Amino acid sequence: MNRHKEVILVSTVLFGKYQLCGILGTGREGTVFLAVHLGLEEYRAVKRVSKSFLNYEQFRREALILKELRHPGIPILYDVEEDESYSYLIEEYLEGDSLYDLVKKQGHLSRELTIFYGIQLASIINYLHLAGTTPILHLDLQPKNLLLCHDTIKLIDFGLAASLKEANKPGERYGTVGCAAPEQYEAEAVLDERTDIYAIGTILCYLYTGEFPKLPFIPASSMDPGLASVIGQCICKEKENRYSTAQELLDQLRQLKETETDAKKRLQSSSLTIALSGSKSGAGTTHIGIGLSVYLKNQGIPNLLEEKQDSFMGASLFKFTKAKRDSYGLLHYRNLIIKPYYGAGVKLKDPHFRVHLMDWGENLSQALHMVPDAVILVCDASIWNRVHAFEAVEEVIRSGIPYAVIYNHWAFDKKICIPKGAQASVFFRAPFFSDPFIVSHELETFYQAVTSEILAKTRGGGRWDLPVMRWGKKVLNKLRIKERCLSGKG
Repeated sequence: MNRHKEVILVSTVLFGKYQLCGILGTGREGTVFLAVHLGLEEYRAVKRVSKSFLNYEQFRREALILKELRHPGIPILYDVEEDESYSYLIEEYLEGDSLYDLVKKQGHLSRELTIFYGIQLASIINYLHLAGTTPILHLDLQPKNLLLCHDTIKLIDFGLAASLKEANKPGERYGTVGCAAPEQYEAEAVLDERTDIYAIGTILCYLYTGEFPKLPFIPASSMDPGLASVIGQCICKEKENRYSTAQELLDQLRQLKETETDAKKRLQSSSLTIALSGSKSGAGTTHIGIGLSVYLKNQGIPNLLEEKQDSFMGASLFKFTKAKRDSYGLLHYRNLIIKPYYGAGVKLKDPHFRVHLMDWGENLSQALHMVPDAVILVCDASIWNRVHAFEAVEEVIRSGIPYAVIYNHWAFDKKICIPKGAQASVFFRAPFFSDPFIVSHELETFYQAVTSEILAKTRGGGRWDLPVMRWGKKVLNKLRIKERCLSGKG
């Protein structure tokens, strides 16, 4: 009966401007509706709570806290409304998976991606702790309360949030098992900023290992020492041994990030468009493109892979995986964000990504005509396709656009014919990988070399020595095409 009433509510207009068009979720506190603002034609999330709700005062406190907060990582509270029976929060509508769901779907994250999200989280909490006249504590930081919206972390559910004074008033205390600090289970213990810092440490551990930490924290030998040290200091049982402020934790995470290569820093700070095209249909352009997108994401570099021609890959991925499609038309699957080809007549909102990977299939001339920042040409190295590959390489060289050439389906004992005078450093042999969503050590070295080579020649480039891990130099020697493999067309 109650569910029937909810269905009737959908299609009604609240307060003369919010058209209800769906139910996003129901829970102990009430119902969250999807609505569209009739004047602005924008989606909103409408959280409705009955005034008879036992913790109604807690709901009001959440509204008062959100009303004053303005941070990219905190949902905007647009309005607070009420009628005889209910109160309503009109909030920013957020699309994305929680960090909990992300790890459950694809497994634990890389060191770089963990640090990337950790910096965002620490920044949000630092803002929250400094936003009021006294610190505002969230007190329920957990992976389920962190949404990933186009690689931006959004902190939700401020139901337990309170000022420092309010948080320490006598009464029941709540927390999420595995994330809540030990003092949240002790009625007399004092809660402060370090209580949230403990929870950040548990989230970092969950992202990096796929599991919540146990006390005493003993990191596995395979964990990155720097990140393990940060997690360990966050989740000390005694508050005095934790980071004293979120800013201190933020600074430490940024120091870990500073160890990255020049090439990676440029990818994270610059706007870059890389076109991928094949010398022929079936050369493996899409396969290489997916692997590159996943590699960059694992390095903490948000990117969008966009189909510029109809390969049916995006449509097939949607059908096979039941992946979600957001209001930008993007599909989210594991650690890949892809914009399928919808045709020239479809107009969608343009999402913001610093790095765009454009999959042009075999349409090399079109890819070059768009004058991207760089081109990756994927060539079929089969003996019957080598003349075609040679001509495609010549076309790319004539364009003057920075490029790298990847040979697929190449047998080691065969020579590759490339134009005389071409630089050997931009030619690579693709290692075999059946699953582009899994980036092995060999594949990581391969993509690191390709991106570093391209960046050395794009705007403000300059030649860099490529830093590779101890196992990477041997791998890289196998993947590079040597001078002895070069020959003329004939």
